[in-house]
Amino acid sequence: MIRFQQLDAKRLVLLSNDQVLTILEMVASTVSNKFYLVTDFIEEMSKNSNEFSKWFEDFIKEYCDCEDERYTLVEKNISYIKKYTDEYISSLNIDFSKFVDETKAKKTSILLNAEEIEKICRLSSYLKIYSIISNSENLKLDRLSHRKIYNILAQDVVNSETVFKIFNVVKTKTFRYNMTDKYMWNYIKMVQCKSIDIHVIEIFNFIMNSILILCEPTRNPITYFVGVIDESIKWFLGSIYKGSIIYDDSISTEDIQSTNIDNLKTYSYNDTLGRLKAIAYEKMKDHITKPNILKFDESDLKLEDEYVDIQKRVDNVKYVSPLCGYFIYPLLAKITEIPYNHFKILSAEHAIVLSVYVQDILKKVLKNDYKHIINLLNYYPSEQPAIATTYKLKNMDTFINTANKVRNFYGIDTKIMLGNLLGNFVGKISRIKFINIFDGRELSGIPLSKLESEIINFYILFFADGLNSEIEKIKNLVYSDF
Repeated sequence: MIRFQQLDAKRLVLLSNDQVLTILEMVASTVSNKFYLVTDFIEEMSKNSNEFSKWFEDFIKEYCDCEDERYTLVEKNISYIKKYTDEYISSLNIDFSKFVDETKAKKTSILLNAEEIEKICRLSSYLKIYSIISNSENLKLDRLSHRKIYNILAQDVVNSETVFKIFNVVKTKTFRYNMTDKYMWNYIKMVQCKSIDIHVIEIFNFIMNSILILCEPTRNPITYFVGVIDESIKWFLGSIYKGSIIYDDSISTEDIQSTNIDNLKTYSYNDTLGRLKAIAYEKMKDHITKPNILKFDESDLKLEDEYVDIQKRVDNVKYVSPLCGYFIYPLLAKITEIPYNHFKILSAEHAIVLSVYVQDILKKVLKNDYKHIINLLNYYPSEQPAIATTYKLKNMDTFINTANKVRNFYGIDTKIMLGNLLGNFVGKISRIKFINIFDGRELSGIPLSKLESEIINFYILFFADGLNSEIEKIKNLVYSDF
């Protein structure tokens, strides 16, 4: 039989018939705070089915012994997770219709039927089994692999109207508070630049990623979600609301200002950009520390001082390099599918951090190709770049031959417009004093002729889909960091 034994606040022993399978080192999360809901559920499943206990024991043993193929192993066992969980849920004979009162539903109500409530409860149960891996610091998969497993487990919910109904519950409850605390929300929006729409997205993500797993199959999950929404808003607004809010299994959307699909997309883009910037900062820190550990192994203070100096330079960057607008942002827009305009409003500080991150990725994929462009990506302008220049391309043979070979540049047939565009880009770069973000030194000189040839080749091929295989490799590296 499967059981758990608490070692301390952060560690659990997983046992099978008193044999230690592994020690779980809990990650700091909402799930860890109520992990007894997970352990109790698995122990009850084990009591109910010897077949499940045997499979679970074999699965954990194989997972612990196999570090290289863990994702494949989990994916292969998803059908067993669902099979044993579904059998256990069915054995409980839960009447999910008791959570739904259709007599209270109106035309504008958000009504989750018994089948949808059951789907949510079953998904929560699948995630409980998987959380032995996902919520353990020593066992968890990387972010991309975790997201793939989550999507497979959750496909019955996320590929149906159920997920939109959950989102609408979050949205409607949150906007009800907007009616009573309108001035407070306006103040928060002005001071923190955080609108009520953003809070809706954050609560929804929190429910799907952390709260869903804690639902109990014998209780109404929607009631639980609503409680979480209420507590989140109360904490966020910093005030105590009088009276209780009763959820009737159906929530009216009358007189509620709604968020539309465009807003949802916008905040999804912003969320992805925020995560990308966080990853870029971590990679930049690695870039700083790894090469210097050997150099300054006798003095950690010197390394720390260097990092502080670099961080000060990052904080004080005032101008965005033309390489970001012409090179980094189009590339990231194609990879992430975030519209280019969302990148254009990034600060100069974020621009240089993303530039250094992309430089590291490009070195791995492109090797020595476009090396002069890539080498400029860890530099920032010390002065405002020119809005326009009169620079004309010098390598016209390269330009004409490449353009004739491709015969397509984002639908632009005329070479004059294309030549002027690339000439303007090269001209802006040629007139800038560049500073290295890592050592603070000014760039001594730019091999303009070689740089111009690389820009011509890259742009014509990039916008004519001539670099698709390279873009795919870059995309895979970026996605793996997520």
